Amino acid sequence: MRLLLLFVALLLAACVTTKSNVLAQTLVLTEQDNNKPLSISVGEFVVIRFSENPTTGYVWAIDGQTELLVLKSSDYVSDMPPINEQGAVRVGGGGKCTFTFVAQKSGAAILKLKHWRPWEGNSSIVDTFSIPVKIEVK
Repeated sequence: MRLLLLFVALLLAACVTTKSNVLAQTLVLTEQDNNKPLSISVGEFVVIRFSENPTTGYVWAIDGQTELLVLKSSDYVSDMPPINEQGAVRVGGGGKCTFTFVAQKSGAAILKLKHWRPWEGNSSIVDTFSIPVKIEVK
C-alpha cells in the first residue's frame, strides 16, 4: 500500500512539474509592455496581444523581421458575436489581434510592430510597439 501511495505521489509531482514548465515557456505581452526589456530562452514562445479594429483599415503588423524570433502564427478574434440580436450579420467593432513568436536562436534583437493602414504606407502609422529581446540558450 505504501508503495502504491509513493507511486501516486511521484506521478502527481511529475504532472505538476510538467504543467508549470509548459506554462513558463510562453510569455504573453500586451500594449502595456511596450519598451520593456525581455529576456527569454531559445525555444520559448512570446505571444503579443493587441486591441484592433480592422474595419477602420488599421491593423497591427510586424515592422521588420528578425531571424532570432520567428513568427509562428497570427490571428484576429472579434469581441462581438458575428450575428446581432435581429439575426443580421454584424459589421464593425473591435477585437484582439494575436502574434505568436518562438525564440529560434540566441542573441539580441528588437521586436517591432506597427499599427497602420498598409496601403497608405508608413505615413499612416498611428502607434508602434517595440521591445528589446535577449535570447539565451537554456
